[in-house]
Amino acid sequence: MGFIPIFLTLGGAVLLFIMVVRQSLANKKLQFDELLNVVAAGLSKLSSNQSVPANLGAIKSFVQEVKPKLKPEELSTYETLVKTPLNQAKLTRLQYNQLISKKPYSFVAKIFGYEAI
Repeated sequence: MGFIPIFLTLGGAVLLFIMVVRQSLANKKLQFDELLNVVAAGLSKLSSNQSVPANLGAIKSFVQEVKPKLKPEELSTYETLVKTPLNQAKLTRLQYNQLISKKPYSFVAKIFGYEAI
């Protein structure tokens, strides 16, 4: 009878850990997606092309295409609307991928189907 409370406590701790990690992964993924949408909106404002896809590969190629065409007065707008959110998105992606690759967190990511970005 003495082991039942120990097992219940251990099970509760594991369940709480799983819930916290899942919420953390979901928040990182949501933050990354929101930052990509901000960057895509900023690029749409700076360029004549209104349809900028919100994925990182397309945004990088679009930035390389648009940045040389910018006028000097548009560079400050580029810094605030595109460069800063893009750097934050890259940092968030790095943190997300590092979190998924660590051992206890990788089990939770595998259970809930989270994959590297």
